[in-house]
Order: sequence, then structure tokens, then C-alpha cells
Amino acid sequence: MELNWLEDFVAVARARNFSAAARLRHVTQPALSRRVRALEEWYGQTLFDRSSYPVSLTDPGTAFLPVAEQVVADLYRSRRAARARGQADGVARFAMPHSLAAGFFPLWWRGCAAAEKAIPSVVAADLDECVAMLMNGACQFLICYQHAAEASDLDGQAISSTVIGEDRFIPVHAPGLDWIAAPPGPGGQPVPLLGYHKHSFLGRLSEALVAKLEQQRPVRLVYQTALVDSLRTETLLGGGLAWLPERVVAEDIASGRLCRLANDDLAAPLTILLCQPEGAPVPFQKASGVPAVSPNPRRPRKRGPSP
Repeated sequence: MELNWLEDFVAVARARNFSAAARLRHVTQPALSRRVRALEEWYGQTLFDRSSYPVSLTDPGTAFLPVAEQVVADLYRSRRAARARGQADGVARFAMPHSLAAGFFPLWWRGCAAAEKAIPSVVAADLDECVAMLMNGACQFLICYQHAAEASDLDGQAISSTVIGEDRFIPVHAPGLDWIAAPPGPGGQPVPLLGYHKHSFLGRLSEALVAKLEQQRPVRLVYQTALVDSLRTETLLGGGLAWLPERVVAEDIASGRLCRLANDDLAAPLTILLCQPEGAPVPFQKASGVPAVSPNPRRPRKRGPSP
């Protein structure tokens, strides 16, 4: 039996919907369903009545739910306590997307009081993996982007956050594609677009900005990835137009390797957040100099995209 089986079971019991639970657990719905089935086989009982909508707990499932919740809570409580005791090793454990690990964290850490008191340990991964690491105790801190108009992967999570930086999400291209910046002529060729996977945070944000560009000229998707670094490389090779965090491409723009599309309507502000689980112990932060995280989660405001 695996811990994530219990977590999946609890998520479905609370959401009463496998698809909604999968989104909360940052897994695909088929994967979550397989794990719930595995738990049922291990337990020897059917835990959900799948013939109803929304799904409901069977009698064995109802009896098992408080046991599963208590086991999960006790395990994570014990792990947090153990990690709090182990924080005397002076290691600050961070998880963050690759772009922040390379383009933001090193300079931010050098300016942080913690740099003289703690050793940073950084794991770079996709945002959903980073959120999972934070919530299961594999790291103490998460650093991520947020935009006021875009739904956050932190929604629905017991996470507190504080702002530690700002950035801009800007459209850039290689010098050999200067025609992209010129006024479009009749029947002009479509702009080759280098994009993100549409379900990622930057994919959802760039989708609104691409829609603005499409009001001016045709666009054709030619490349798609989840990684900012991969998109930057393809942009440098002249593959097309891409939206990238300004910190990531600042040196490329300054050296002339990339050109920014001079249209502020096609850019968006990004906030950089330092996050920690709600109720996490704070003595390490006070001792190490890591900025304190505000007690209330910072939730995105629901409004239209802003430039």
C-alpha cells in the first residue's frame, strides 16, 4: 500500500468526482482511478459507488475515510516534526520551475540574509511537481510565478506566500525574423509561434496574449514545450516568436541575440512568490534569514488580462 493511494482516496471522497480530485492531486484522471482501484484491491472492499453522480462512498468507504485521513495527517505531522528537528543542518530546501532556478534564484539568494547562514538545496521541476513536493514535505519552500488574471496552481492548496520579485512575460524573436515586427501586409505569412503546453501556467497566460496578436495578423504554432529553457533555445535558433520571462532573456536582448516585440499590449506582468505550507514552523526562517512568508495565501484576482 502506498501513501498516495490514501491521498487519492481522500481527495475523491471530498470532491465526489474523480476528474476534480485528479486536478487537485496534479495527476491524470486515469492514473488516479488506477491508484484508487489498487487501494480497493489492497483493502478488500469497494470504497466508491461509481454508478451514481456525483460518486458516493460505500459503507466500507465511509468507515475507512476517517482512518485514511488520520493516517495521512499523522504521517505528514511526523514528517514535518522530523524535518523541523533536522533544520539544524542549515539546509534550506527549495523547489521551483527551471526558469526561476536559472534566471532568478541565484541573484535573489545572494541578496538574501540566509545566504550567510544556510546552504540552499534547489530542485527544478514542473510547477505541479513542485507543489506536490511542498505539500508532502520534500521541500520547505516553493518559488513560482503568478499573474493576477490567471488561475494559479496554488488555488485550493493550504499554502501561504509572499512576494519576492517581479518580472515581465514578453514576446521575443531572433534578429532574422524582423519582419514579425513590421506592419502586416495583405495576405502576409503567419507568424511562427513557439508555445507552451496549453494546460501549464505559462501556457494559459500566453494563450490570452497570442489571442491579442491574432487580432493583428495570422499565427501558426510550430513548436510546443513545457520548458522555458527549451523555448529560449528554439527562439535563439530563429524558430519563431515566443513569450519568455524578461529575466531569462535580458542578456540575449542586450547582446542583440534576441529582439523584443515592441508592443506593451502583448506583454504581461509576473509576480514571483515565495511559498510555504500554512502552519509550517518558522524558527528556521528567523534563524536563517529566509524572508518570512505571510500567514494568508495570496490568491489571484479574477479579472481580464492586464498588459
